[in-house]
Parts: sequence; structure tokens; C-alpha cells
Amino acid sequence: MDITGILRRTWEITWRHKGLWVLGILANCSGGQGGSNASRLTEIQSPRDEFPQLERWVATIPEETWLAIGLAVLCLVLLLALLFWVLAAIGNGGIIAAFQMAETGEAVSLGSAFQKGLAYLWRLLLLQIVLALATFLILGPTILGGILFSILTAGVGLICLIPLLCLLFPLGIALSLYAQLAQVALVVDDLDLPGAFLRGWAVLRARPGEVLIMALLLGVGGFVIGLILAVPFILLAIPLILSLLAGTDASGLAGLSVSLIGILLYLPILLVASGVLRTFTTGAWTLTYRSLTGAQAA
Repeated sequence: MDITGILRRTWEITWRHKGLWVLGILANCSGGQGGSNASRLTEIQSPRDEFPQLERWVATIPEETWLAIGLAVLCLVLLLALLFWVLAAIGNGGIIAAFQMAETGEAVSLGSAFQKGLAYLWRLLLLQIVLALATFLILGPTILGGILFSILTAGVGLICLIPLLCLLFPLGIALSLYAQLAQVALVVDDLDLPGAFLRGWAVLRARPGEVLIMALLLGVGGFVIGLILAVPFILLAIPLILSLLAGTDASGLAGLSVSLIGILLYLPILLVASGVLRTFTTGAWTLTYRSLTGAQAA
């Protein structure tokens, strides 16, 4: 497998068809959705009776109303998570299909790639559900058993679990690589679920060394690029830190404003850069699969 040629060809397609970056942005919808825990604003040094009218108004709202609001927010969060999951599947399938079309001599456009992503949507979603359930059935009992064992032994059992954790790490990597190959196989070879699982396993079993090398290159490269993309956030936090060290309200407000404006201006750049990175990564796996299965470019 010509790894250098695959990476070079992946970048050529990624740069030539910039519309695929939109699909890369969509594919990122399934990752990095962690939310931060809000601090308890009621514990600031300001007195509780600073807004008595607001407190009295809140106290008049029945508990049933608060429960309904909580359920509505929960439903909204679940709907958004479902929407992001669907968009990520469309983006992922569209990128794989676009690189497949580019290698078979077909015209590549955002519209055609998006339609391909829609065509494979339900199969990709079912494949991800099956893989998630299989991962839970494989790793879940082991992790839960280890936690229970450590509790019963007052933490001493954690020492005995270190070898097990060392085994779970490569197992998790293998499952991740298998999932990636199965998804690519489903789209590239237009397979059903059983066929995609069998094809992904056959490729991983036949060429594990080359798959691992590509995974290391893409993983390390993505990690380095992620660190580079995080540097502006650190630099944008400097005005806020300096203003807080000054200790005045005016300087604090000014520093906060500068940092927030800078972050808002940088977010579109970060969004596009992450979309390009996701397009390149998924495209590289698509061309890797084609190379490992002996597919010829047009």
C-alpha cells in the first residue's frame, strides 16, 4: 500500500472539491458535543434579596410548571442530539461516496455527494447502532465488573485491573478501526449490513499492519492539528486574564469583551478547519480501503 500516494491523492481531492468541507462540518456533528457545567450563580457574593421581585415571581410558579419546562428542555436536547447524529451520518456517507466517485471518474459535487449520503443514511445509522450495542456488550460487563470489584476490595482491586485496562485500550482501538472500515465498505461496495460487517472484518484481518499504520498517521496528525487550532483560544484568553489581574470592573469588562469578540470571530475559522480535517480523514480511510481491496482508480 502506497501510504504517501494515498495521503497526497486525498489532499488533492479535498482541496479540489471544497464543497465537501460542508459535509466534513456535518460529519463533525456527532463529536465534541460535551457541555460545560454551569456554576451556581446563586452563590455569588451579591445578597439573595437583591432582586426580591424576581424571587417572589419565581416562587409563584407551580412545581408542575417547572417539571414541564424540564421535560421540554430534555426533549429538545434529545431531538437536537438525534438531528446531529443524522447529519453526521449524512456527512460521513457523503464524503465516502464523493471520494469513491472521484476515484471512479464520476463528477463530484456537493449536491451529488449529499444525495449519496442520504441514500446510505439508514444503513449507516443501523450499522452504528449495532456497533454501539456490540461495544457495550463487549466492554460494558468488563468495566462494570471492574468497578464493582474495586469497590468491594476498597480500591485495592484497581491494581489488579491495570493489566485488564491495558488490554481494553488496544481492543477499543481495534473496534474503532473495524467500525471505520465497515462504514467505508458499506458505501464503497454498496453492501447491506451483514456484508459490510464481513467485509470490514476481512480487510482488517488480512492487512492489520497497514491499517494500524494509517490509523497512527491520521491520529497523530489530527492530534497535532487540533493542538494548533487550540492555540488561538489560549491567546484570546490572555486579555481576560490580564484584565482580571488588574482588579477593576472596567478592565474586567473590557478584557471579557475583547476575548468574547475574538472567540466569536475565530469560531467560523475553526468550524471550516475542522470540516477540512474531517473530510481529509474520512477520505484517507476511503482511499485506504480501496487500496487494501485492490480497487483501481479511473
